[in-house]
Amino acid sequence: MNVLIIYAHPNPKSFNHAILERVTKGLKESNHDVSVLDLYQEHFDPVLIFNDKRRRRDMKNDPELARYRELIKKADHYVFIYPVWWYGLPAILKGFFDRVFAAGFAYSYEGLIPKGHLTGKSAWVIYTIDSPGWFVRFIRRNTEWTVIKKAILQFCGIRSVKRMMLAGIKGSSAKKRERWLDYVHQQSRQLRK
Repeated sequence: MNVLIIYAHPNPKSFNHAILERVTKGLKESNHDVSVLDLYQEHFDPVLIFNDKRRRRDMKNDPELARYRELIKKADHYVFIYPVWWYGLPAILKGFFDRVFAAGFAYSYEGLIPKGHLTGKSAWVIYTIDSPGWFVRFIRRNTEWTVIKKAILQFCGIRSVKRMMLAGIKGSSAKKRERWLDYVHQQSRQLRK
């Protein structure tokens, strides 16, 4: 399977980077074709601009983003790895969706009904969050998950979306983090579409 990992964390010594390394290793051990798109290493510009010269309806053909659209098209499965900040995606990842998953490329409208164009693809979303899991689920009502799963990925036609939330990062021990990394590695080795 052709897997595209889209990674969004600025610190190469972070726990998120350790997750990236374990996922990449596990996928390669399972003979998947793996591409890693590190948005910070790429210096991806998340700022969406449209005006008189750059019209929104033309974003699907923006030559600056052609390589990213090609990676999205080529992949069978996406793995997103990022921290949750302010109960949302890092700005660089949100900007990636804003600019690359453009109308006419990732979705379109048939009248008033949206139609996703990334059908037949699947995704695994792995994110870290400082808050404990119970707080995320019961107080925040999984806001961070609903946005990426339903409002972005499923809207664009990606129906099979799996989540791995690593909650309570702030108070976690080194031993617990190592267990998480082992679990992430094991799950990546078992990835099936």
